[in-house]
Amino acid sequence: MTEPVRLAAREVTFAYRRGEPIVQDWSADFPAGTVTALTGPSGSGKSTLLYLLGLMVRPNAGTVLLDGGRVDQLVDADRAWLRAHRYGFVFQDAALDPTRTVLDNVVETALYRRQPRTEAVRTAHELLARFGVELRAGHRPGQISGGQAQRIALCRALLASPPVLLADEPTGNLDPRTSQAVIDALQQQAGTGATVVIATHDPAVVDACDRHLTLRAEP
Repeated sequence: MTEPVRLAAREVTFAYRRGEPIVQDWSADFPAGTVTALTGPSGSGKSTLLYLLGLMVRPNAGTVLLDGGRVDQLVDADRAWLRAHRYGFVFQDAALDPTRTVLDNVVETALYRRQPRTEAVRTAHELLARFGVELRAGHRPGQISGGQAQRIALCRALLASPPVLLADEPTGNLDPRTSQAVIDALQQQAGTGATVVIATHDPAVVDACDRHLTLRAEP
């Protein structure tokens, strides 16, 4: 049985102001319950595509669809609501707030969903323990390693068990054992019916994905 398309791009083009297109006329479907690897050389647009799919930037042309509805032209408040309620995002640099504790970084998105803090904190501790960083809950990002920061960013993305999970090089700073734990978590999230899209250079991640799309740098 074919899974329904959760996320899609139709002839999407994006260029920063007065620059050459980073992504041009690009289309793809991302079915529910699948893990897709995006690979390609530096400059091929992997991170940019995640930002487009995640409603963080708007395409210059083309369409982004979520559950069959067009979402790229929504007003900022509606896009923000979707990011808070429907998306989880793991940034390449972890993007943790250096002024807040690890625990507060993980539960931050719960504020936007108006999720009770007690519930969010309980789930956050469970996730931090799962990825071996629970003892860092009271630390600040400047007191942890890059690999720990990446695992904490994954905890934040998984907090609400989102139906769309976008991850940018989620194993970039991790040892093989921890990388496998992250891969397992992403596969498990897809097993709940979520759509998972991963920008990666890691062959182990690619091998673990259901689907593989290769991007080419624009000439």
